[in-house]
Amino acid sequence: MEKLTPAPLNKKDEDDLRLLQGIANGDRNCFRKLYDRYDNLMFAVIQKILNDKEDSEEVLQEVSFALWRKANLYHPGRGRPAAWLTSMARNRAIDKLRSKQRQAKLKGAYTGEMEANPGAKTGIGGFEAARRRDTCRAVRSAVMELTPIQRQAIEMSYFGGLTQKEIASELGQPVGTVKARIRRGLLKMKENGGLS
Repeated sequence: MEKLTPAPLNKKDEDDLRLLQGIANGDRNCFRKLYDRYDNLMFAVIQKILNDKEDSEEVLQEVSFALWRKANLYHPGRGRPAAWLTSMARNRAIDKLRSKQRQAKLKGAYTGEMEANPGAKTGIGGFEAARRRDTCRAVRSAVMELTPIQRQAIEMSYFGGLTQKEIASELGQPVGTVKARIRRGLLKMKENGGLS
């Protein structure tokens, strides 16, 4: 495991570090102080990427929630606290942007399919609906047979739309660990009949 050597911290960084440690211990006052200190900076980083006020406010809320949950993961060897926070804000904004792009692509593909095949608007037949329902049940059952860490990685990847790198960042795990969990989970699902 890589050893992180802390960079020298200035007085403000030391104060931020103390606040992060307080947040990790559940101190709401420390959270408020650190959030108030950096919320404008984080919002600016998010807004620059998304260029949408409502989406930026939503992402800032997600970042503040992540700060509350993940303050214990901060290590001075990874950079100054302000850099850690802005990096978290930037990553969340990029995730949001990618998600919106995927949704737009899917919507465009669906709209294109409906225009190209107007008969598809009537819906699927009974046999196809039953086949899909059975497939969904088999997949759901197979997912429930996984270990909690395998299930979490697969849900984040296939249902949450995150990349393996994003999952690793979210969980604070190496990418190789996430890949192995997903691979073992998919193999187990295949063994259990949830995948063909």
